[in-house]
Amino acid sequence: MTRIKVQYSKPKRTCTDKFSNYRKYKDPIQGDFGKKCGYCDDLDFYMGGKSGYHIDHFKPKKHYPDLETEYSNLVYSCPFCNIAKSDKWRDKEGFIDPCLADYDEHLYRDDQGKICHSSPRGEYIYRNLKLSLRRHQVIWLVEKLERQKIEVKSQIELLKDDDSLLEMKVLKQFYEIQKAIDQYLNFFREG
Repeated sequence: MTRIKVQYSKPKRTCTDKFSNYRKYKDPIQGDFGKKCGYCDDLDFYMGGKSGYHIDHFKPKKHYPDLETEYSNLVYSCPFCNIAKSDKWRDKEGFIDPCLADYDEHLYRDDQGKICHSSPRGEYIYRNLKLSLRRHQVIWLVEKLERQKIEVKSQIELLKDDDSLLEMKVLKQFYEIQKAIDQYLNFFREG
C-alpha cells in the first residue's frame, strides 16, 4: 500500500501583520494554507470558499486566551474539523500543528485517499477531528482527477503528428483517470 501525505502541499504561516481581532487574518491565512483546511486538506471551494471556512485556534482560546490573536496559533480550517476539534486540548501527545513536518509522521492517506493514522498520537488526531468522514476521501479523489486532467491537457498540447510514444503516455494517463473515476463512482455505490 502506498502512503501519501495528507496535505498536498505543506501550509506555512507568512503573515507578519498584527491585528487585534483574529478574524482580520482570514485573507492571509487562506493564502498561506492554499485555500485548504490545515487538518484534512479539503479545498474551501467545496464549502463555498473563504466564507464557509473557519479560523481555528490551534491552542484553544478557552485555554490560551493570550494566543487568541497570535497568527502562529491560527489554522485555516473546514467547519467539519474545526467543530470536531472545538476546545479539545492535550499538552502532551495531543494535536500537532499542521504546519509542522511532524504532522506527516502520524497521519497519511492510502492510495484510495482515505486518511489513516500510524501512531497513537495520529489516532488521537484522527478520532478527535473525525478524519474518517468519507467527504475527505471523496474531495481528495476529485482533486486528484483535476490534477490528472491538467497533466493530460498539457501532454496533449505537446503532441505532434509523429509522436506515438507521447501518444501512448497520454492514453495511459486517460486510463489512470478512468480508474480514478471508477474509484469515485464505487464510493457512492458502496455507501
